[in-house]
Amino acid sequence: MRATHEPLTVLVIEDDPLLGLDLSDALSHAGFRPAGPVATLTEAAREVSRRTPDVAILDVRLADGLSSGLARELRRRRVPFLVHSACRRDGALCPELRDAPWLAKPAWPPDVVAAVAELGSGRALR
Repeated sequence: MRATHEPLTVLVIEDDPLLGLDLSDALSHAGFRPAGPVATLTEAAREVSRRTPDVAILDVRLADGLSSGLARELRRRRVPFLVHSACRRDGALCPELRDAPWLAKPAWPPDVVAAVAELGSGRALR
């Protein structure tokens, strides 16, 4: 069980280094503990297996593929996530992401932080 005073860990999966750092910085300033940014599915899978995050932000397309498998793993671990992508919301592209909250890239960092806070509101105790 997690102590209520511990910040929620947010895994940032973003292949644009500046955008990933900007999101991580905004999350940190808002009181979250960012993990990443990580730029590939391989790095994201390694991070998830090392420590399951409380919430994740993921892009649809990364250098090593689509995020569909990662979305399945996050759902299996009951990790809420939101999609932050320049891709059009299209179920055919990645049906595993269809029901996730979706923010068009580049979203204003305070909007991303607010969406993460909403997703994480039920995660204070694991």
